[in-house]
Amino acid sequence: MNSKSNKYLLLGNKNFLEEHLSEISKNIADADEHIFYADEMDENEYFTTIFTMPLFSLDKIIIVKNIDKHKKPSELYEKSVSSEFTIVFLSESANVEKQIPKNVKDNYNIIKESKKTKPNIINEIISIFSSKGFKISRSTAEEIYTLSNNDLAIVKNELEKVEIYYKYNKPESEEDILNIISSSRNESLFVFIDKYCEKNYKQAITHLNKLISAGENLDILYHMLFKRISKIYLYKINPSLVTEQTFIMNKIKSNAKIWDKRELSEVIKLFCEIDFKSKSGYKDDNRGLINLIGLIASDSIHYAQYP
Repeated sequence: MNSKSNKYLLLGNKNFLEEHLSEISKNIADADEHIFYADEMDENEYFTTIFTMPLFSLDKIIIVKNIDKHKKPSELYEKSVSSEFTIVFLSESANVEKQIPKNVKDNYNIIKESKKTKPNIINEIISIFSSKGFKISRSTAEEIYTLSNNDLAIVKNELEKVEIYYKYNKPESEEDILNIISSSRNESLFVFIDKYCEKNYKQAITHLNKLISAGENLDILYHMLFKRISKIYLYKINPSLVTEQTFIMNKIKSNAKIWDKRELSEVIKLFCEIDFKSKSGYKDDNRGLINLIGLIASDSIHYAQYP
């Protein structure tokens, strides 16, 4: 089948891409899913995939992420048209559309994210917080948007942190929500996670001390660090298991090169022990994090014994 109906180019932010990819996927029954990253694609494997019949199902869907980073995207678009299977190219860059050769452009469904006005974004923020049980005013939504660097994807990450903090109770006021978001915007929190995953012991322990001194919520830190470590582990098993914003994905790829599965398993095992102690009432947040940092000390070229 050489038809426009099953070739797609999706252009927009991560959430937009995920939503539309999900819509396309759910309309394809009994299909093998194959995911490729354009910046590290084995083209022989890709073309074999799109031109051979599926082994265990009736259909295939092939997903190519970061198509804007491919060296010869126009060639990829042109050759892919001949495949009978559904192929979806994804990009967070709007300029990719220009790279499709004119002779095959009509073969693609091009779906672009429309530019949202600020009032629409503020309404969406109010809606997503309400869906999680947090009622906020328009002024609070606007402040959350500002604290999140005017990035809706970051707003959704911040909401996840608010959910963690208020898992067993509810905020008394909207100011409590803003305090959590303001606190979690502390750069040291994100730097700590980056340095830990880079196995930079000295910087990791320095930023942990800053977080402890600032009274940062360490439950949020545990959750975010475990999430990153888990994604590095999954990426080493199979890159197609991990979906993230482009800048986070680049960090995960880089981190995966310096960790082996055994080391990651040790970190995850210690997380499980800390979680068990937490549920048993014996959790020591500071000591647990120091023990986690201890696992990277011997491998760090920036090692310095903890005082």
